[in-house]
Amino acid sequence: MDLGGYQNLFDDGDPDRDVAALLTDGRRLLGMPGFWACYLRTLMVSDADDLLATVWNASADDDLYDYVDPDRWEVLRVPLRDGAELAVVFRNLDEDSGVDYLILPGGGAPAILIASVDGHQSGPGLSWPELAGVAARQDDPVRRARALLLLAPAFGDAAAGTPEAVALITEAMRTLGATGDVGRAAAALASDEVDFWGHITWENGVPDSDLAPRNPKSVFALPEPDHLRAERLLSPNDI
Repeated sequence: MDLGGYQNLFDDGDPDRDVAALLTDGRRLLGMPGFWACYLRTLMVSDADDLLATVWNASADDDLYDYVDPDRWEVLRVPLRDGAELAVVFRNLDEDSGVDYLILPGGGAPAILIASVDGHQSGPGLSWPELAGVAARQDDPVRRARALLLLAPAFGDAAAGTPEAVALITEAMRTLGATGDVGRAAAALASDEVDFWGHITWENGVPDSDLAPRNPKSVFALPEPDHLRAERLLSPNDI
């Protein structure tokens, strides 16, 4: 599987590391309620918070990598526009595992890494309007719910702390099988206490974070052509 040269980021000359051969379709994960509980708990809220496990009737002792194949790098994709996609990659690199969020512009253009959630994270990669817009463009309620929750760990935005945002997250969680006090769990995901990003302010498509590739002043700043391409493809307009 070729993700627009993404695999070249890990080319250190080791002949035993063939990332392209490790990349595999991870769609099997999407039908597992326990996966959603572990994914969101691990990447967004404290591991000690059992609420997400409760609403999905999952074990609070489960680990995200109980679901993700330890021997492969599973990839999940979300359509954008003009043939572009967002890809979520479960990077099972020894001593450097994490989850990477990429834009695949298509047409032979290289992948654009907009966020990584790991021990040396970069992001956020999405504003709340962008996340909600990408989800709204999907074809049916299940795909919309999956897109919203799958990309949620890559967003960080003060605009998410509204009743409307919590209601949208609540609806997505219920669509994917959550029951019980789902509203409280959704509020936790939209709160300013989520790991890594919290509530970042955005202005003209730029997050106020020194860790964000989409901030031209960041240490991880994208090249200007990639920055502009990401802004266009993620625009919540023309849904």
